[in-house]
Amino acid sequence: MIRACAYYRLAAQRCEGLTGAWIGRNKIGAIGVRISRWITSHGFAFNVNTNLEDFNLIVPCGIPNRGITSLEREVVRDVPVDEVEDAMVRCFCEVFEREASPT
Repeated sequence: MIRACAYYRLAAQRCEGLTGAWIGRNKIGAIGVRISRWITSHGFAFNVNTNLEDFNLIVPCGIPNRGITSLEREVVRDVPVDEVEDAMVRCFCEVFEREASPT
């Protein structure tokens, strides 16, 4: 997620003691792992065009004094989700030294 943000000239980073990708004090992406009945699940959520108003009703991710942001909010333009998917795949392949296969 941090590398994908760099494609859009955004300086995302990790924050000590917190999970996910952050731009300043605002979370742009979350990661998660779940283990239940000997089955593991993992994944991530990257806020592209998320309705951020909904987060005003809760404490996002249970972290007080932090906010949520989205790619569209940060770059101040509409961003097609398929464009972001392509960037995510490229970044994943770079990090894990793999090639993407068409599906």
